[in-house]
Amino acid sequence: MAPAFQTVFDLTGQPDIIRPAYWFIAIFVTAGIGLAGLAWLAFRKRWRWRRSLPIFAAAWIGICGYVIVTDVRDTAHIRAAVKLGHVEKTEGCLTYFRPGYPTGTKTKAGNEEWSLNGLVFSYGAGEVRPAFHSVSTGEGPVRGDSRVRVYFVVSPAYGRREIVKLELASHACPMARRVDTFDQP
Repeated sequence: MAPAFQTVFDLTGQPDIIRPAYWFIAIFVTAGIGLAGLAWLAFRKRWRWRRSLPIFAAAWIGICGYVIVTDVRDTAHIRAAVKLGHVEKTEGCLTYFRPGYPTGTKTKAGNEEWSLNGLVFSYGAGEVRPAFHSVSTGEGPVRGDSRVRVYFVVSPAYGRREIVKLELASHACPMARRVDTFDQP
């Protein structure tokens, strides 16, 4: 008898809600505007750091501009792929399971990670991304003994698999090999 799957996350029915984190982008834009204003004041009032602050402000604006454009284009690609139905699917029992750190970390070492049919899925609680990122230690649904049916789009900019739909059958598989947080699988 086939296990009964329960849909726990689904963006495929509403692809228009896949959009960049504009609030997060606004933080960096605001900082760039503030730095540009300070650089202008430093130059105008002949402050001691009048030469270095404009260079730093220009570098900040250039780097943040590149990252923002990359992120917006990546999110648009993911949304377009979902709208056009260019979504990949895989199903089965997990090969290994590493629970994620519940509050997020500054590196990817604390991400939740699991392998299914040779594909690795990794996401973290603190990540700002347009798809699924709820870790099991923070009340996320995936567990080591879950049978998983996952629909995903490969991000062209970051190369990661963005989960756009997730269906689970709890306790339908033997427990996957557990990898401790911050350890390599």
